[in-house]
Amino acid sequence: MSIQIGICDDRSEEIRILSEALYTYDPSFKISTYTSGRSLLDDLDESAIVFDLLFLDIYMPGINGIETAAKIRGKMKDVMIIFVSSSNEHYPEAYDVFAFNYIMKPVNREKLNAVLDQALMSITKERREQFSFTYKSVTSRVYCRDILYLESSDKIVLFHMQNKTTLKCYGKLDELLKKLPEGFFIRCHQSFAVNLFHISEMGDSHFRVDSVSISISKKYLKNAKDQYFDHLFQHMSRGTK
Repeated sequence: MSIQIGICDDRSEEIRILSEALYTYDPSFKISTYTSGRSLLDDLDESAIVFDLLFLDIYMPGINGIETAAKIRGKMKDVMIIFVSSSNEHYPEAYDVFAFNYIMKPVNREKLNAVLDQALMSITKERREQFSFTYKSVTSRVYCRDILYLESSDKIVLFHMQNKTTLKCYGKLDELLKKLPEGFFIRCHQSFAVNLFHISEMGDSHFRVDSVSISISKKYLKNAKDQYFDHLFQHMSRGTK
């Protein structure tokens, strides 16, 4: 999966220099560029793009980089924001919006490559536990650990999340489970799969997840129980080390 990168800087020459450095590091990067915070925010509202990395200039007319980052955090909590600035006076504000790093202009290639090395290691690790999907032109990316259970309903799969929200995507549950990372979910019913890490109780024919009781059908009973006890055993074994 390609790395999606956004660059926002009011100076086109700065965008060109940074883009060239990024493509030199990895030609497969997918880069979108913006010359103002407003154009970036408008694009996020109108499109389904999800950035992995976002390079923001701080000094821009209209909405500056710090203000842009604060608004983006409400839309994309997981994006890694890297500020690129001619001044270091905004370090404290950068950390208020959970910036991943802060690079001084002119951009030093060695410094940039070191930041990219660190960022891509984090992204690779996180992607193993993430899942992206699109519903009605809106793309969502979720951490598997934040999903309580999955429910299939009329060609739509519902993601019941730990924060009490429900997300949707088109598809069949069995096809979706093949795309999810292994070791998270147990298929326990034609219409349900539960997250192993959120099961608080297993009865003769149900799992309890949060405050919800999810049925275990006869078809899936043996396999579901085997998976659950294997998970408990592994978890207890790690805890004794």
